[in-house]
Amino acid sequence: MTQNKKPVLIVALVLAALIVIPLLLLLIIRVGGSVSSEIGGGSIIVNQNETDIADFDLLQLAEKADKLVEQDLAKALREGDVSLDFMSELKRNAKKGRDAMGKGKTEHAAKYYSRVVQAAESQLAALALVEKARALNDKVYSELQRLDYLKSSFENTYRGAVETYDTALRALNAAEYQSAIDDFEMTGTILGDMEARATQQIAGLLEAAVKAMETYKLASARTAFESVLDLDRANAAATDGLVMVAALYGIAEEVKIIRALEASGDLEGALAAFERLATEDQHNPFIRNQRASLEARIIARDFQALVDGSVQAEQAGDLGAAVVSLEAALQMKSSPKEQARLVVLKEKYKLARLEILSADGFDALRSGRYEIARNFYKEALALAPDSEEARAGLEKASSLYLANIRYSQSLAAATKQIKDGRFPIAAKLFNEAMASRPSTVGPSLQDEEARIRAALAAQLNEVEVTIESDKRTYVSMIGVLPPDRFREEKLKLFPDVYKVRGSRSGYKSVEIDLKVDATKPNPKITVECTEKL
Repeated sequence: MTQNKKPVLIVALVLAALIVIPLLLLLIIRVGGSVSSEIGGGSIIVNQNETDIADFDLLQLAEKADKLVEQDLAKALREGDVSLDFMSELKRNAKKGRDAMGKGKTEHAAKYYSRVVQAAESQLAALALVEKARALNDKVYSELQRLDYLKSSFENTYRGAVETYDTALRALNAAEYQSAIDDFEMTGTILGDMEARATQQIAGLLEAAVKAMETYKLASARTAFESVLDLDRANAAATDGLVMVAALYGIAEEVKIIRALEASGDLEGALAAFERLATEDQHNPFIRNQRASLEARIIARDFQALVDGSVQAEQAGDLGAAVVSLEAALQMKSSPKEQARLVVLKEKYKLARLEILSADGFDALRSGRYEIARNFYKEALALAPDSEEARAGLEKASSLYLANIRYSQSLAAATKQIKDGRFPIAAKLFNEAMASRPSTVGPSLQDEEARIRAALAAQLNEVEVTIESDKRTYVSMIGVLPPDRFREEKLKLFPDVYKVRGSRSGYKSVEIDLKVDATKPNPKITVECTEKL
């Protein structure tokens, strides 16, 4: 070999090493997998997917088991809800799973970890049931104590609630947790119904008492107020009512005469009559309240009369009389609005340009050109920053301009709510649109108004709705249907979207949006809880 060929040989050896070494490294990295090599073809095929998937599932199972033992159940152990023997058994199976996994026995490892997960989850589910039963016990016991004052008025119902609670408590003590939960919930339902009936009775009695007071049937009013206090000893309206009834005894006939004076408009005569009664009974709360009310009414009447006189004088061009009348009114009663108007009257400056702008702004407002009116009043206020007329005009023009925008937006919102089936909201939005409706409306908006009005008119009547269930699920509808179990329930509902809820102990609750549309009669839905937790 010549000296010229030696460098070439060295270069060839270096290149061969650079090719072979990476191949050797690749083979070393992939040792332990399922590898098949085809030397003749110069290719390497690696098939590890199935092993990787199995290992990944096992790792997930192991992590789940560890979390259940070391976190979820560890808390229950500290609180004394699970035994040391149970935890020891779980940890032994977890250790067997780790050992099997370390030896590559994946099937054995999966078996042990599955035992851990199943046992832990079963125990946690049982603990959740216990916690729910205990929480319901505390809640229902508190409700029984809170509603104890209704015991005498609803003796049978309250006794039934207590008996149901006692049954639930026995089931709880016997570790029959589901039965305890059912009976605790039934007790709560009984108490809720009892309280609702009491509230309804109280409202009716108060209404009857007020009507009796208005017609001076004092005995009937007192009986009604006392009946309220029999149901609710802390009812302030009934307590105050009895005070007023007592205050009216002995002066009812005089009060009737005074009421006749009030009805005829002789407020001063009525006030004088009450003042005469007050001299005989200075501490009578009824007389004191009536005197204060009459004094306020007299002031308000005289104030308004002076304000109206000021307005009339101003309209007639007699600004001096308008100022005197308004000053007298403000001496009787303060009013920021009228005080500002007084400043305008006193400071009424009539520059030629200001008069033109004010007139043009008024004309623009009257013709419904609110944006143009706003521009006129802006310019007027720039000329006379102290002009209340210009300021008021600008506020009104801006208000009407914004009202016009609100009108269009409310119509669009009402249309959307009708499309969504929420007719009460649509009616509210439509009424808001009509309240801010400008005096001038284009044909397209008039057509939209008519379409919305017709759509809402078609939804005025109730619709019969059928709800079916399995008699195991508690079905409820807020404000319409209290929780109950049944096969079939027929309701009459006004068109709207209702939230129907189904609940069943141990099962996942369900919620259904029930769209009631008068143009689509006789809707029917089924509410059942079938998916176990």
